[in-house]
Amino acid sequence: MNMRNYAFGAGCGAVSALLFSVIATSSPLAFPLYLVAPLPILIATLGFTHQAGFIAALVASIFTSLAFSPLAGLVHGISIGFPSWFLGYLALLARPSDDPAKTEWYPLGRLLMWNVALAVTLTFVGALMLGSDYASFVASFEELISEMIALEPALFGNLAAGDQASTVTSIAHFMALLAGPVSAAISVALSVLLLYIAARIVRASGRLPRPWPDLATLALPKIALPVFLLCLMLTATASDFAGLFGRIGFAALLIAFCLQGLAVLHNVTRPIKSRRAILFMIYSVFVLLPGWPILGFAVLGMADVWFNFRSRLPAVESRSP
Repeated sequence: MNMRNYAFGAGCGAVSALLFSVIATSSPLAFPLYLVAPLPILIATLGFTHQAGFIAALVASIFTSLAFSPLAGLVHGISIGFPSWFLGYLALLARPSDDPAKTEWYPLGRLLMWNVALAVTLTFVGALMLGSDYASFVASFEELISEMIALEPALFGNLAAGDQASTVTSIAHFMALLAGPVSAAISVALSVLLLYIAARIVRASGRLPRPWPDLATLALPKIALPVFLLCLMLTATASDFAGLFGRIGFAALLIAFCLQGLAVLHNVTRPIKSRRAILFMIYSVFVLLPGWPILGFAVLGMADVWFNFRSRLPAVESRSP
């Protein structure tokens, strides 16, 4: 790898560290900028080799450590830098196929499964950092709500002291129930979106080594379904951290199956002339009824994992890149 790639990777790492650090400013744009902190590392990895991406992740972690603390640098490296580099690295993996003229690239479904695994692991580790046991985990949310009340005393001002305490406890338990799964689901969706954006940017520059894949062929590996059922069983029967792990895995895989369901939809509508209008209406439902369409498309995705609908359809060429 030449020095220009090294330099570009280091520059991308510095940009990622800057995007990560703006969260400390508490400005309205701080959180959106923080969310796109993985993007420069993905661009460096996909467009300038995985070595450049690794340098970007390393530099971002070092810069964050210098700007804030070693712990902040470690958090950036573990939660943003190296997971982004790893996903970009997987996206570029290839091996010779049976046809000498073709190359077999890393399957999109396995890449998505790794995305889910990273999101589940990082979310669960984050929960463990809030409390060594589940009671401490719930207590951390009680402390958060108490701090909010201290800043805004009128928040529960119409409740008696005893009622206020019980309300805080109930809300804390509810937050402990949902915070992890929601975080994991958003993490999977955001990571997929950023990887897509990074690949489009790199492709527009002519530096993407991998041919643009047919996204409508996305298919999770068969193991995804039994893992999902295991998470569902843990969600229904287990308590404390075991139940939390099940809920986190359930939510992350639900997003993955939803993406496969959308891939099925894109595939089966290819022969239809009014395809764009149909897709526009379906995606509009996601805006009008946030949350609920995910369940329907996830069920379609699960069914496709088991029955492989698309293999029974006549092959139709993709009309868009």
